[in-house]
Amino acid sequence: MRKTGLFLSAAAVLVVALCMAVNGCGKSAEGQKDVLARVGNTKITVADLDERIANMPPQYQNVIKKRKKDFLQEVINDNLLYEEALKEGFQKDKEALKVIEEAKKKIIVARFLKSKVEDAIKITDEEIQEFYNANKASFMMPEKMRVSHILVPTKAEADELLKKIQSGTPFEDVARAKSMDPSAQNGGDIGYFPKGQLIPEFESACASLKVGEIGGPVKTKLGYHLIKLTDRKPPQERPLADVREAVKNALYASKRKEKFNELLKELTEKSNIVVNDKALEGAESAESK
Repeated sequence: MRKTGLFLSAAAVLVVALCMAVNGCGKSAEGQKDVLARVGNTKITVADLDERIANMPPQYQNVIKKRKKDFLQEVINDNLLYEEALKEGFQKDKEALKVIEEAKKKIIVARFLKSKVEDAIKITDEEIQEFYNANKASFMMPEKMRVSHILVPTKAEADELLKKIQSGTPFEDVARAKSMDPSAQNGGDIGYFPKGQLIPEFESACASLKVGEIGGPVKTKLGYHLIKLTDRKPPQERPLADVREAVKNALYASKRKEKFNELLKELTEKSNIVVNDKALEGAESAESK
């Protein structure tokens, strides 16, 4: 993973500065120990760094904790750039102020939604059970097929091999001897796969076969395939214990959407909103020219 994709970049300095202003990032308490670095008059402490890491997306936190030195350098770089930008008066730049205002709005709205919507969501065990019972089809283990195949570059070769198999030569022996797919060493067996995992033309041919039946040749971008369906497992119900977290997440998403829509409806009903349809039509017409 590239470091620039993980840590803050110079292009995000203004947003970082806004975060500092909102959350107090980069401002250490007077007399606080464990100062990791100083950038001008700004002290960066262990607590500062840990707080910044805690505010990162969860999927990044473990990686960052193992690369604290790199992350500290990024924080130092951000402070260097920010202080220099202030010295040159970029805090008064019109475009910068627009970006800061938009970022400020998003942060305030996010905090508002967390308080009014997300923090208000409570999920009980009974609700999880009810949601699971009502939506079992969404948590089913999909149908799986197990196939073996032989891959060759031309249809003529595939036709010739099919005749050989139909004459009594075991499919697996032909696959080991002639298939150019890595599965040849396993007699062409590629194991089980759920619907939607393989090349559409190949998968469609598999779906039309009965267990033990051989089909093909089937053309794909890889070449020509002879296919043998060796097993088919129908969709299976997964117990709640296996999908509890997925059920909880789906229930949370459903509740969040419901509460969000309720909040918007409430705000709309008590607000005076007037839309100038003629002006909007004019703007759309001008845009389409």
